[in-house]
Amino acid sequence: MKTHSANRGSVKQWLLCGAFALLSAPSFAAGTWSLDSGCDNSTSIGNTLTCGSAGGTTLKAQAYSTGTGTIAAPTTGTAFAAANVRNWGTSNGLGVVSVNEDASSPTHTADNQNGTDLILLNFGAAVNITSLTLGYWASDADITVLAYTGAGTPTITGQTLSSTSSLNAANGWTSIKNYGTVATTTATNTGGTNAPVTYNTTDTTTYSSWWLVSAYNSGYGAGAMDSINDFVKLLSVAANVKTTTSKVPEPGSLALMGAGLLGILGTSRRRKAAAAA
Repeated sequence: MKTHSANRGSVKQWLLCGAFALLSAPSFAAGTWSLDSGCDNSTSIGNTLTCGSAGGTTLKAQAYSTGTGTIAAPTTGTAFAAANVRNWGTSNGLGVVSVNEDASSPTHTADNQNGTDLILLNFGAAVNITSLTLGYWASDADITVLAYTGAGTPTITGQTLSSTSSLNAANGWTSIKNYGTVATTTATNTGGTNAPVTYNTTDTTTYSSWWLVSAYNSGYGAGAMDSINDFVKLLSVAANVKTTTSKVPEPGSLALMGAGLLGILGTSRRRKAAAAA
């Protein structure tokens, strides 16, 4: 009798698990965020831009840079500090103006000329980025992409890009890839242009609420590119958003679960009656 009871208990647990699986299941929604028309604007260091909603979640952007010094005498530091993320409008997208830069071209981009600039994207939900499109770019268009897979909220201020970056796996950062040209010896776009460049990512398994898009820097440790200065603006981002949907089981599924439960209960009663006779 103990064996029969245990079996009935296991079947009941299986049916209950099936019901919960039907009520709540993961799903994925594709979204594209247009950062030229979708974002508001900011002219202040440390501000956060709201960049519209897609795939059921709202994107926000912040900027950081290792550039130091003054506009007249810019220098390159090793630690990141808050910078100004700017929306430069149609066909351009987001650029970065650090504390040692003005809004002149091409340094109002996310660049690596005097320090390294990055744009931190907060999607508010776990996403897997499928493509990144650059709007305006000058000289070269190499970028580094990382995802935060650690616990809590990532801290960028004070993180370093010295010989050993602190934006590494030990601090919760997953290196996705460097995108751009390899072993190029001369600048390919000296005048700057609004000719979009799209990078389709190859990572399909990393999901994170926080993504880092930076002008290329070998200090991130994601492989070598070239030594040409990169000046880029982030025009759009496409991603798959991981969501959990609650749904009502279909009538057929409910009927099957109900019939199973009634069968178990009926068998249990018959056995009890036979044992009592």
